[in-house]
Amino acid sequence: MFTNRFLCVQRLKASMIVWRHNLISPVTQISTSNSQELYNWNLAMTHSNKRKTPKNTLALFDKLITQHPHIIPDFITYLLALGACVRLGNLDEGKRIHEYIRQRWSTTIEKSKEIKIHTCLIQLYATCGDIKTAEDIFYKENLNQQAIPVNTLMRGYIKNNRADLAVQLSEHLPKNQRNIVTFLLWANAIAQIGDIQMTDRIHGELNTLSSSVQAFFSQDSRLMNALIDMDGKCGNIVRMENTFKNIQKPDIISYTTMAKSYIVNNLPVKALAVYDHLKQTNQVECDEVIYLVASNAAGKLGILSRARSIHNDIIASGIPYEKNEKILNTLMDTYGKCGDLNSAREIFNKLKIKSKPSISSMINIYGINSQALEAVALFYETKNNLLGNIESILLSVLTACAHGGLIKEAQNIFDNIPNEKRTIKMWNALVDVYGRAGQLSEAHSIIRLFEITHIRSPVLYISLLAACRTHKNAKLALEIHDELIESNITLTDDQRSAIVVLTANVYASIGDHNLSFRLRQNLYLNKIPKYSGVTLTEINGEMFEFYAQDIRHSRSKEIYEQLEILHDQLIKLGYQPNESVLTKHEVNAEWSIYAHSERLAIAFNLISTPPGTAIQLTKNLRMCIDCHEVSKLIARLTQREIIARDRLRIHYFTKDGRCSCDDQF
Repeated sequence: MFTNRFLCVQRLKASMIVWRHNLISPVTQISTSNSQELYNWNLAMTHSNKRKTPKNTLALFDKLITQHPHIIPDFITYLLALGACVRLGNLDEGKRIHEYIRQRWSTTIEKSKEIKIHTCLIQLYATCGDIKTAEDIFYKENLNQQAIPVNTLMRGYIKNNRADLAVQLSEHLPKNQRNIVTFLLWANAIAQIGDIQMTDRIHGELNTLSSSVQAFFSQDSRLMNALIDMDGKCGNIVRMENTFKNIQKPDIISYTTMAKSYIVNNLPVKALAVYDHLKQTNQVECDEVIYLVASNAAGKLGILSRARSIHNDIIASGIPYEKNEKILNTLMDTYGKCGDLNSAREIFNKLKIKSKPSISSMINIYGINSQALEAVALFYETKNNLLGNIESILLSVLTACAHGGLIKEAQNIFDNIPNEKRTIKMWNALVDVYGRAGQLSEAHSIIRLFEITHIRSPVLYISLLAACRTHKNAKLALEIHDELIESNITLTDDQRSAIVVLTANVYASIGDHNLSFRLRQNLYLNKIPKYSGVTLTEINGEMFEFYAQDIRHSRSKEIYEQLEILHDQLIKLGYQPNESVLTKHEVNAEWSIYAHSERLAIAFNLISTPPGTAIQLTKNLRMCIDCHEVSKLIARLTQREIIARDRLRIHYFTKDGRCSCDDQF
């Protein structure tokens, strides 16, 4: 049975779920206590907690027990004092009060009230990170069969990144004891783990409930939003969308959660569709969070027009965003990823306090926009004023050095990082610096140096393989491939795919298409997934996507005619296809290379926009070397700027046929 007593818990604030609905009203307490004085103390402590002044609550408690020894606290007094410690996150004070309670346990607390004190103690220790003590209390008092203590410990597990234990608690709790909070926390725990199979179990349990309970649960927006978040983070988009459709009155959190999930699953177009729906229907008022999500989606797409329109929406909403660091940082990051370096820099300069996230973001923006020297200058300008962990800033500046070919600068920065603070990502960035510059032996030496004190990391070798592809070092590439694939080292599917594809590309680049084909064939035989390249572009406010050799578009005939025209013009300029990007079966199929996804997007822009209009596109993978060369030539032929963002950086192809990356990509 789902009793009203349990169901009401879901109405309470998350930080104080422990039994607060039973903190007796003043009138009730007078009738159950012989002490009007204690009632007044409890009332004062209650008002203090409600005013969010927990320090004052603890001061009142101390005054009560030290200056009025004739007044004996009851369980309500203890709950109020412990609740104040929870709010403050003050474990030392909580331990002191716990010891005070323990010494007076048998004479001051009725047996029926003990569970409430124990539950509040579990919340205190779990909230403050002492999971072991929380567990000791929980299991010593045999509280694993009651919903509220279980929910409390589940929340503690989730807070302390032990979601797996929270899931175990929820699954072992008797079905007739589970309440809305149990399912909500269960969903939160699964979302933290990201296990799609676990989502099947919780949905299965929900489906076994009676129709009346299911109907009741479906009206709870917090639970439904938690299920949307869970399915989204676990990659079950279809079920997430079905859950959303079943919400009778979705609120702004429902829409925001779904939009965030689309971004997590690399579906920024759908995230923007959610935002557009809200703006068009006006059914739910947009808030700060949905603007941040929409701006993030625009940044992932790299579409400047959308970034500007969302910025204008924020201004029109009346939100005082110019004093909101979170909004400013998001806008800055979005403009940077869309290639508008000036707007990003303007926002950065407006920041009154330049925090570590904002500095890291601006350094990264300089890096992806081919301004490595600016990135290094900003790093040295701000580093002496930064305290604590600056890992993200160090990683951003090292990555910027890699894109700009700044070997000496990168090495100096790396040398000044203490050994114990050098992360795998930093080592990988340094390998990338030398690899992109063509110094493969030095890059390989860095990996060997890393392995003196660390276990082997496939990530470092993948970066070196990418450099082998760029600089056509087939011998080293095959050595790395064989060593990694045939060793006992654990590889994810993504890593295995990257190793094989990069090695195959190296052999294609030197004309050995037979070996390249055999390597790629292993991907299919071993059922290792390989991501397809897709290019996005926006025309008149509408997003379009293209895959290689795509014929789905309604204007495909015109697009391919435009490609033929371009191809003839390119040949006259002396262009020859770079066969390193082709497989064995594509070598003589000329259309396969000039129908790569980015070229289809460029051709579509040429037939859809007036002459001279800049072309902007975003690709989910690294732009191939042939398309990079062709984009420079097309920009010169058509006298149009082409701004192309790939997985790693932004390429500005100018009308004189140059690229901002100086071919270092």
